[in-house]
Amino acid sequence: MVAIAQEGNRWQISGDLIINNITQVLNASKALHFVSPAQLDFSKVTDVDTSAVSLILELKRRANTEKVELSLVNVPENLISLMQLYGVNAFI
Repeated sequence: MVAIAQEGNRWQISGDLIINNITQVLNASKALHFVSPAQLDFSKVTDVDTSAVSLILELKRRANTEKVELSLVNVPENLISLMQLYGVNAFI
């Protein structure tokens, strides 16, 4: 089970951010609204794969389009490693 919910300016993601779930999270995020400065909280994420990096890039792109500052909080070490591997950690 994966979910994304808004709590003020924070978007809380929970569950597995894996390829089978990313579309569900992305679609659910379209109903949420950024409140600047926005935070994407990963404290309840249980597993990630490379598709989580794509999700982050898409949400950052949306935030930039909407002129909202978006930061990542409580990012799991394995997701940080994936972002470093793909060379996108500097953009995020």
